[in-house]
Amino acid sequence: MELTQREEHKGSSHKEMFTDGGFETNTHQQGEMGAKMSRVSKRASALIAATAALFILFSAATYANGQQQEEGKRLPAGNGPGPAANGPGPGCNIIPPLASIGTKVDISQFPPPDSLTNPALAGPVQLLRSGKFDIPIESLTGVNIPSGSPRGTITLPLFKGAVNTPSGLKPAWYIILDAGDQAEAERLGVNFSKKLPNAGDAARPATLRADGTFLFESGVVDFTPNRLVVPGDGDRPFPPLDAHPGSVGDDDYSPLVKVNGIIYDAPVIAAAVEDAVINFPSGNPNYALVHDQVVAIDPVHRTVTLSLINGYSFGKPVFYISTESSDPTVSAIEGNTFAPRMRRLEVGIDDIARSAVERIFIATNGESAGGCDNPQRQGLSAAILDGHRPNNTFGGIPTTATDYSPVWDANLYEWTDDAIRKGYRGLLTEEFRILKLARDGYITGPNGAPFGSAGPVIVCGVAARLN
Repeated sequence: MELTQREEHKGSSHKEMFTDGGFETNTHQQGEMGAKMSRVSKRASALIAATAALFILFSAATYANGQQQEEGKRLPAGNGPGPAANGPGPGCNIIPPLASIGTKVDISQFPPPDSLTNPALAGPVQLLRSGKFDIPIESLTGVNIPSGSPRGTITLPLFKGAVNTPSGLKPAWYIILDAGDQAEAERLGVNFSKKLPNAGDAARPATLRADGTFLFESGVVDFTPNRLVVPGDGDRPFPPLDAHPGSVGDDDYSPLVKVNGIIYDAPVIAAAVEDAVINFPSGNPNYALVHDQVVAIDPVHRTVTLSLINGYSFGKPVFYISTESSDPTVSAIEGNTFAPRMRRLEVGIDDIARSAVERIFIATNGESAGGCDNPQRQGLSAAILDGHRPNNTFGGIPTTATDYSPVWDANLYEWTDDAIRKGYRGLLTEEFRILKLARDGYITGPNGAPFGSAGPVIVCGVAARLN
């Protein structure tokens, strides 16, 4: 099978970064960055034999001062999902403890969580019913999950559709995480979002084939670029000095797809090649061919395993899957696909009738000292320094609110110097707590800008609520 050879991005200077009211990456000449870069080689050869397995070449990541990074830390650069959702410490692991802690009785005497009878009540809930988790979601409060194992993944159905390209019809490998029709969401075992029908032209058109898969009119993803994140100088690692996403959609590509009047969240997670080329059922996939959040992919049995990510919604810990964003710097940090078509969505409107988005709250300068050992750890600076996830806070998710959308309007916030000096900076896990701190002047937008939408949207399907 012939794989289209694409322009190599490793040495390019990608400077199209978000700037309106938010942040931009600083760019330096190649010689100036030197030891600041962390790269993983990610190249596809012009021709790939159907049974060939391409290996990823790893290079050592270094800090801006040229020294090797400390043991146990990983910069969020290089291809692949990086550290897992089941992290090494309280700042990187949000899995609930045994419910019996502090009592005189064994956990076996506790009743099942209320969420098993009513998902709106307290307790863990598997939201993506189509998936299989390596962590037992529905029994979390009754079992002890060791730190670091299992990893924190979900295995989902893998669909092989097709896409029209200038060189003819090609395979389209995708998953489905959400649907804008409730009956269809229940049929597929995915999340229902009443906001998705408002996606408008941000959704690309497709038709339904006889086998039930999608035929996309257009839109492909290039998975060959090398993902790169270079931390900012000194005590301000965010915004990064330079950033490149590990996968880039063309102008027509969108994870949102309109088929027979229904909008689906259906991200493409592998290149437009035949089955044997992306056959990595035991892991170690070639990230020149698959999404950076893929852990394993099995086109024979039509499954794909993806890394889960930590977050919060209204004080409750959640696992989610990050697939796209509308900004290249965001996609570099998130390890997802840059999809410029998502810029067609209107932001800053949250829950009015025409809104397709819900808000996600992202700290730029949250607590980072001590890394994963710090239970107050949160934010982009922490994530860039230690390579683990920033513990972002979502608005409404299924079972807690009716305004869920997998398209998240990024509300970046920055702790003020006064709040930090007074010791107020800490982990924020609930939307209205964040809004109150913004009202009271303890947090602002980046660089003191007014608090609110920063512009980019991030596409994240919520997979589970943990309590």
